[in-house]
Amino acid sequence: MRSLIFFFISVFTILSFVAVEHFAKGDLPILLWWTQQIYPHPSENITLIRCGNVKCYSTKSRGYLDNKNTKGIMFYGTGIDPLDLPLPRTQDHEWCLFHEESPLNNYLLSHEHFIQLFNHTATFKRESDYPITTQDIFALEYLTERQAIDIKVKNEKRKSDGFAALMYTQSHADVPSYRDSYVEELMKYIDVDSYGTCLHNKDLPENLTNPEESFQKDQFLDFIAGYKFHLSFENAVCDDYMTEKLMRPLHLGSVPIYYGSPKAKDWMPNNHSIIMVNDFKSPMELAEFIKYLDENDEEYLKYLDFKKPNGISNKLLKETVLNRDWGSHDHKYYFYNIEDKVDYYQGFECHVCREIHKRTNALKEHEKDPSWFPKPPPKMADNSHLGCPKPFSPLSGHEIPSSHWSFTYEDTKTVADAVVEMLRRGEEDPSLTYMYYTQLKKKQKQNSQNTGEL
Repeated sequence: MRSLIFFFISVFTILSFVAVEHFAKGDLPILLWWTQQIYPHPSENITLIRCGNVKCYSTKSRGYLDNKNTKGIMFYGTGIDPLDLPLPRTQDHEWCLFHEESPLNNYLLSHEHFIQLFNHTATFKRESDYPITTQDIFALEYLTERQAIDIKVKNEKRKSDGFAALMYTQSHADVPSYRDSYVEELMKYIDVDSYGTCLHNKDLPENLTNPEESFQKDQFLDFIAGYKFHLSFENAVCDDYMTEKLMRPLHLGSVPIYYGSPKAKDWMPNNHSIIMVNDFKSPMELAEFIKYLDENDEEYLKYLDFKKPNGISNKLLKETVLNRDWGSHDHKYYFYNIEDKVDYYQGFECHVCREIHKRTNALKEHEKDPSWFPKPPPKMADNSHLGCPKPFSPLSGHEIPSSHWSFTYEDTKTVADAVVEMLRRGEEDPSLTYMYYTQLKKKQKQNSQNTGEL
């Protein structure tokens, strides 16, 4: 009996696969997720996706690379490996980049000649084709519905519980924003409670011994909400790269002292809800301002005005959050997704699907009458879609040449050069990237030696 059941299951599986294979041979475009970290569907083989009035297939099976209907190659930015690219690249293959994570995860993407290899983008930058800048603002209500702890209670915690005005919770050291160097200097002028392994000077309560594991626990959120200010420092500096480090204190009703995206104010609830480190000449000047707010409740509370009814006045923020076609990606906050919108991975898939259908239709019109319908040029990303600056010190504003982050940034530029040259020559073996890279490094060394001799 068991063998008979197994037989029927096997036959059903084979027939299902054949049916999907047969169906996939129609005219519907196929989107192939090349990097394997992300695939937003339960099916292991291929999934039909419906995007309004158009449809596509989505798959992570690399066997579809040579399928004539494969049009979109989907890349997850962190997982892009120059030694594992879908080659040869054909004219039919439109490369699509999704990258919501830190620039430090892959500095290849910060170089324009590499980002130009992509036709469609979804990144934290507002200039990308499908921007996910507000990824950590799960809803406007996320910013406003939780009221701040009463100022009298916060002031009492400063006395009875020995709270400093500021808290810092980081355990990821050696990052390209060099944030610890700034905080360490700031500590010379004002007390900071640091609970993470970075610059650690205070222990969490026993029930919250590991801050990394506690971040989403209600007890941890209640605890840190008692602080007047949060040092919210990103691990990398880039326009529009903003994470939960900024949004969490806004949610809790603590004032963020922020270092990261220079354009963060563009996305704040109002024009008075964040303190930007870059607005101060030095850590000492910042410390003096924090002391002033700490001693003046009326001035401090102005930074929490956005918590009041209709307190969000930022038109860009409201329109972006309300009009985006994707919902929360964080299951803890999925209850905000009252319209049951897709997550941003599936949203980007549909964006690409629609764009590919649009281009396919335009090409068909061109083939019918080239004199009347010009051939549509392929879309091409540029540096505004993701490009981030070379790492620099938050204290001096200058590069630190001896840092391995400076080396990494420059070295990925050489890798990008190697990939571009390899594609230009129509190479079919991605492992040749290393050969092209070593040749370029030799040329750079020779040029450096020649320059030194002059």
